[in-house]
Amino acid sequence: MDRSAWLVFWCAFALYFGAVVVRHAWFQTSAWDLGIFDQAVYLIGEGQPPFSSFLGFHILGDHGALVLYPLGWIDRLLPSVYTLLALQSAALASAVFPLHRLARRRQLGPPATRTSLWVLVLYPVVFNTAIFDFHPETLAFPLVMQAIVLLEERRRSADWQVVGCLLLALTCKVSLALLVLGLGGWLLLQGRRWLGWLLCGLAVSWLLLIGGWLIPAFGGEAASLSRHLGKFGLERDGGSAAGVALAMQALGSLVGQLVSGANLAYGVLLLAPVLYLVLHARRWRLLAGLLPFAPLLLLNLLASQASLKDLVHHYSLFLVPLLAAQVQSTLAPVGPAGVAGYPNWLRPRLLPVVVGWALLAFVSLSRLSFFLGPFQESLDNAPAMREAMALVRPEASVVATNALAAHLARRPSIDLLRSETARNLSAVDQVLVDARRGSWKASPKLIRTLLRQLRADPAWSTRFQRDDIWLFDRRSTANSPTMARSRQQ
Repeated sequence: MDRSAWLVFWCAFALYFGAVVVRHAWFQTSAWDLGIFDQAVYLIGEGQPPFSSFLGFHILGDHGALVLYPLGWIDRLLPSVYTLLALQSAALASAVFPLHRLARRRQLGPPATRTSLWVLVLYPVVFNTAIFDFHPETLAFPLVMQAIVLLEERRRSADWQVVGCLLLALTCKVSLALLVLGLGGWLLLQGRRWLGWLLCGLAVSWLLLIGGWLIPAFGGEAASLSRHLGKFGLERDGGSAAGVALAMQALGSLVGQLVSGANLAYGVLLLAPVLYLVLHARRWRLLAGLLPFAPLLLLNLLASQASLKDLVHHYSLFLVPLLAAQVQSTLAPVGPAGVAGYPNWLRPRLLPVVVGWALLAFVSLSRLSFFLGPFQESLDNAPAMREAMALVRPEASVVATNALAAHLARRPSIDLLRSETARNLSAVDQVLVDARRGSWKASPKLIRTLLRQLRADPAWSTRFQRDDIWLFDRRSTANSPTMARSRQQ
């Protein structure tokens, strides 16, 4: 392996891991999703059932992410939330290795090879995903990149490696079956029938096995797929409509979202970091190479939730390996699909333009600039947060505001402060809140109301209060829910 690939890998890893560590230290990570997965991995490492107290059901009922079990075994050796964050950063950065291998196959020179690698690691959605908590599907990122490279080789043995890579990728999240389905359909269009049908069959089988059996079996009614209907502007109960009327109402809503202006903006946003591809003579063939992402793209286009249509969240992450491969193909020294496809005026300065555009897009569309502003909003009372967290007992059942809960998830029982939990604290030992600012699921009004209730309730005592950080203890340890559970055991 060329040293340049390792250099890019270590630069990318340092960027991703360093940024997410700073964000976590500055109390900008979220219990949803970092806390959810950190708690699950911790419980698996401790040999306990990974029942998510945030979600209210077994973690496999969330997205069927079987990969969490080996992560739990790793966590047993290196018990820290930073283990998860380091693995995620390493996985995202390691996609440069298969892409480097593809560059050698395409006979790119060292400068063009390095340029293609920087396009991958500087793509805004990759960095934004790296710093946005933890998501198991990020571990599939290099596997998908490797599968794309292997497909270029067109060898029967390589085809079986493709199946192996994608099978491992599927263990990271059930929705990746849509990407596998897209790859299968793409191969069928190319006339590669046996592998195309095999991938389509694998995708459908995985959807039925994980989505149809495992998720309901472990999550029950609380984990049913209907809980995601709100992302698509649909109601779980369907309102007063029924039958054909309900189906037509849902169809009309989905079509309206599909042709919305938000989707046009989303499409422009996705391709903005590689906008120079429109100058290539074979631009439409290059866009056709993105067809494997079509099923996931359709899901995002049908959604009404804005987070599925941006580069901030991880929902568009798996378009990047396809885009990186297409960009790299245009840097090849031979053939009409390579450098020769660009206008004459651009060819001599193509590599500086590509790198410059990648940097411009990264600075403009990534959340790097947030470290100079919005991500610093909790620094004023961060020392008080750390002091209060040090007083939270390891075995305690805790309710906390979002940013604080992300740091306290390594315990069997923890939940976010929200209206439901504020109404019923009977199973809680300690409550920790940041009253200086509102929190996700907890408005300033809810926090103020809770503070009044706890200060007036003789069952609770104030353990810590400074800089608007409040920690409350249940007064009688004899009545503690944790102690009661210990006596039962």
